[in-house]
Amino acid sequence: MYEGKIIKFYRERTGLTQEELGRDICSATHISKIELGQTHFSKDITELLAKRLNISMHEEIRTFKAIQQKLEKWHESIIMQQEEEADSLAAELEESELIYISDYNNLYKLLKARFLLSKENDPGTLKIIKKLQNQKLSPYESGLLYHIWGIYYIRKQEYLKAINALKSINSHTYQNTDYYYHLAISYYFNNTDLLAYSYAEKALHYFKSSNNFLRVIDTETLLLVIQNKHVQSNFTARLKKYESLIKSCELCHTVTRKAIVLHNLANDYFRMEDYQLAATLFKDAMKIKKVKSKKYLNSLEGYIQACIKGNLLTKDELVKLSKEGLAVSEELKELLYSYLFTLLLYKLQEKQEQYYSYLEEQALPFFRNYGHVYSVNVYEKELFFYYDKTNQLDKAVQLAHHMLSNQH
Repeated sequence: MYEGKIIKFYRERTGLTQEELGRDICSATHISKIELGQTHFSKDITELLAKRLNISMHEEIRTFKAIQQKLEKWHESIIMQQEEEADSLAAELEESELIYISDYNNLYKLLKARFLLSKENDPGTLKIIKKLQNQKLSPYESGLLYHIWGIYYIRKQEYLKAINALKSINSHTYQNTDYYYHLAISYYFNNTDLLAYSYAEKALHYFKSSNNFLRVIDTETLLLVIQNKHVQSNFTARLKKYESLIKSCELCHTVTRKAIVLHNLANDYFRMEDYQLAATLFKDAMKIKKVKSKKYLNSLEGYIQACIKGNLLTKDELVKLSKEGLAVSEELKELLYSYLFTLLLYKLQEKQEQYYSYLEEQALPFFRNYGHVYSVNVYEKELFFYYDKTNQLDKAVQLAHHMLSNQH
């Protein structure tokens, strides 16, 4: 089985015909049947063919058989977010030309797509998964493809699409249950908190059972955020949970997660109208985030909002920050933040007519189309009060009906 594929690969690579390879060894017809796996053949013949191809059949078969184990290890390192090991395995597999003639070619491509996602190479991921979309895949590979689409849509903040992709997974044939975490994230941002909490708990159980400490931090952070939206718990207790998560981040040397926890704590203070502390924490989060990233833009937008509410910076300073945020958003082609920073600029510059026109005609339709539920809720209410204040009663009634229908 392996011998035939290996012989064909190296024969074509060296530019030999079947007749040239088989000269004085066996017929071209026999070589064709060996390559197709349609005949039995002696070890002596394959050794002679390997010698002519200048390869060691024993070593090539050993490499061929190791591909599956290496792919499984690579997948595990991606899930565990063990970056050094994932990078090393990626490099090894990239050099393994035999992978393209193995039964694991599609699995390799899928794992490469997920690996590229972890490196924030969205275009590279999209190119691979689009090509695989219409390929004949095994049930497990189909589940992995849906999972990758889900993660891709989450990165694009298209949460309804993410949910549709992830819910297409057959959990009986694809038992890699870290996808529960991605379902939890998608439901949370779609404002479906009961389902978000349920899937987050399932994900937490999986990550704890596999000693995946980094993903435990991620999931416990998400659970805390969901709880804080609905439970009027004692803030001292909540603060202890935040402090515990920050300590876990420091013990695991993961500054990116620490930035997320700081951002979430800032949001908590923002909801309690402690804008000074909220702004401080948003700024602390920004300091340890990559400037040209949407995570940085998220904290920057929160920082500006806190400064506006708390009257902490001058209008000129706020306009400057909003312009910087807009410039980075446009450079990164992050449409959500382009809309958010444009709205901030119109508001800060007191361009009321342009602000509400832009909100009604461009920003809000975008938020709705791409499932940005939080932004939809915030800005629909703001637009409703504007319609009411300006006596645009027909529009106010229409928007009210729309808002009520989406609550059911």
